[in-house]
Amino acid sequence: MGSGLVRTGFIAAVTVTSLVAEDLLGSVTLSGMPAAATTIGVAVGTTPIALLMARRGRRIGIASGLLVASAGAGIAALAIGLTSFPLFVIGMFILGFGAAGDRLARYAAADISPAEKRAFAISIVVWAGTAGSIVGPVLLSPAKRLAESMGLEGLAGPYLLAIVGLLFGSVVIFARLRPDPLSFVDVPLDRPKKRERGSVVALLALPSVRFAVIALAVGQVMMVLIMTMTPIHIDRAGDGLGTIGLVIAAHTFGMFALSPLTGRVADRIGRPKVILTGHVVLLLSALLAANAGGEETVLLFVALFLLGVGWNFSFIAGSAYLSEKAPVELRLPLEGLADTVVWSSGAAARLSSGVILGLTSYAALCLIGAALVIIPAVAAYRFRTTLLEPAYATVP
Repeated sequence: MGSGLVRTGFIAAVTVTSLVAEDLLGSVTLSGMPAAATTIGVAVGTTPIALLMARRGRRIGIASGLLVASAGAGIAALAIGLTSFPLFVIGMFILGFGAAGDRLARYAAADISPAEKRAFAISIVVWAGTAGSIVGPVLLSPAKRLAESMGLEGLAGPYLLAIVGLLFGSVVIFARLRPDPLSFVDVPLDRPKKRERGSVVALLALPSVRFAVIALAVGQVMMVLIMTMTPIHIDRAGDGLGTIGLVIAAHTFGMFALSPLTGRVADRIGRPKVILTGHVVLLLSALLAANAGGEETVLLFVALFLLGVGWNFSFIAGSAYLSEKAPVELRLPLEGLADTVVWSSGAAARLSSGVILGLTSYAALCLIGAALVIIPAVAAYRFRTTLLEPAYATVP
């Protein structure tokens, strides 16, 4: 329930970010900046919130992050009313900073699960956000009308929705996430020692960890690059928030709805195979989107749905594979470090998406995304011996 409430608000807010930016600036070139600020916020917030979790537990870390995120949504809504682009960027950064707690929540399920079921456990947390990820985009038009009926700018509506969803999500997590997931694993609840932080960096030398981080980062970049500019692509063709919400709802449905199946398959056949399958699907989706005009709703619907599915495969299997060979005491700092890399990469994609669209076209943007699958493919070939090893072995 908590995840559904959070995703309803967060997805609604992020979906219209590029439209708000273009409206405030009168230009598409920097329209990806607020969305990039959100992802930078996630990247920056990941480490301190992971440290808070290490000291106070998952429950406090997640709930506190959502409170911060709701404040960011409020600042963004205020910025729209004041037509202040800099304040809007600040609000989106704060929104992302707090949302880092929700992003780390997927590992809470892994805390209470044996290694051979870890991908499925993570998938359940991801899947829990399905309803919210679909409802959020669908509520764009009603939220706009509600804001206008209150005498506010229409595009402030989704941010009001985000405030409500994030606040309620925080209350649900704080009240119901008991006992704390970290109580099930032997992780000391204190600040990681300097020696342990050095050991986490050393873990990046493991081929399995490096491949997982590469897969997670590239999957995030491909998804963000295309998804961020799709609303503008549709808007330029003359369609409104209803069509945009429908296409993005298909995308978010693909991101979350199949999660339990993804987790089961990843646990059964191995995480690397599911990761690579995900990147093949991402490639297909990028090629379909590249050939879709802004008015071709059906083709964009299919392309964005597949974009979500490919990301889902990579994200769930990659998250499970990341800590598969890491000692328990290093799991939290490794998760924080990896997520920092992943969300920083996503921020770069958001920031560059508007620039690329402004200089080229939506089709070129999608083809650039498609070309990125070369990176995990090369990594898979380089680490092929390790990727074929039996799963669930741990570092001595």
